[in-house]
Amino acid sequence: MPACPWEGFFSAAQLKRWSEAIPLRFACRRFSAPAGVDQQITLAYTAARVSLPGVRLALLDCDSNKLFLTLPFLRRIEYARQYVAVIVDTGVENAQLHAGVSGEAMVLEMSAMGLGSCWVQGTFRRSAVDIPLSSREKVAAVIPYGQPSSKEGGRSRRRKPLKALCLDKPETWPNWAFQAAESVRIAPSALNSQPWRFSRSGGTLRLSGRGFGNINFGIAAMHIECALNTQPHFWRFSSDNKGLLITYKEET
Repeated sequence: MPACPWEGFFSAAQLKRWSEAIPLRFACRRFSAPAGVDQQITLAYTAARVSLPGVRLALLDCDSNKLFLTLPFLRRIEYARQYVAVIVDTGVENAQLHAGVSGEAMVLEMSAMGLGSCWVQGTFRRSAVDIPLSSREKVAAVIPYGQPSSKEGGRSRRRKPLKALCLDKPETWPNWAFQAAESVRIAPSALNSQPWRFSRSGGTLRLSGRGFGNINFGIAAMHIECALNTQPHFWRFSSDNKGLLITYKEET
């Protein structure tokens, strides 16, 4: 059964900082200025520190008109001058899942720094990503970032209620399980699809859903790690490899 390398990977201080940034995060699609030099230095360090196996995070200069596709049903990305290329090694097991964890750690660090950012998983031109790739690497997503525009009105979140993501009644769950699921409910996902589904059996919460194993589920795992930072728990894959199990460890 594959390992969950994010377990114990991040420090308690990092998880606390990112947990506090979760309510601040929003999909910023209009920017006013790039990140400053000091912020870039911090982000470069963070990119190296949070990269799980099979993941490479590259900070690059951005030309919004060349990089992003324009679609009639989606607000365009405007005036972005910097972005993170989320690169995965296709030969590493669960690299897409790991990319979601690592990329969302970057997003939350940006939010903690007062920067805006936005996950873009499908509506960008991979040919416009100017970075050498090995034969096994591909660009899975990009994350434009910078100072958010004062006109940016993207802070409202259109999200399903938690009960719509749960196969049983979350109001009957213990607090740790409810917190974990709620932190995922407000997480970003491709086109706000919220593909996650939760169920609980005793002291174990199961995270599964459509497209399990992709970036969206790594993002969810990062939010759960933040939500449960101070609470003892451990991760494992389900026996059918179609879900993640988070088990709460009662302290004795």
